[in-house]
Amino acid sequence: MATVQDEVSATFRQFVAAQNAHDETALTPLLRAGPEFFWVTTTAVTVWGRDAAMARFRTNWQGQWHLAPDFDALRVVEVAPDVAMLHVPVMATFAPHGQPATPNAVKWSGVFARVEGGWTVAAILLATVP
Repeated sequence: MATVQDEVSATFRQFVAAQNAHDETALTPLLRAGPEFFWVTTTAVTVWGRDAAMARFRTNWQGQWHLAPDFDALRVVEVAPDVAMLHVPVMATFAPHGQPATPNAVKWSGVFARVEGGWTVAAILLATVP
């Protein structure tokens, strides 16, 4: 039987694969449905709701956008039944369309919630590493 660590890690790997493929169809069901989802970006902007997040991802994907997590450093902590936090260092490469991209070290933290059929990302909190 899979552990919470295994299940949440697998969902995060699907999230990363969908992001790197710029695959809206694969990414959308991985994010918590509705306006309660939120994402705090590396520039401290808070994006509320799955629809708003998907719109921002679509815009970001027009430029360069690639996530390279350090899966060996990934940690999952179960904080309540059906709720877990995942924390992992990520090398994020992104830039608007037509501009050069540079890799940025980011700490990626996420809240995952178990729903019927698996886990979803309920919140994303990013912090750049100086």
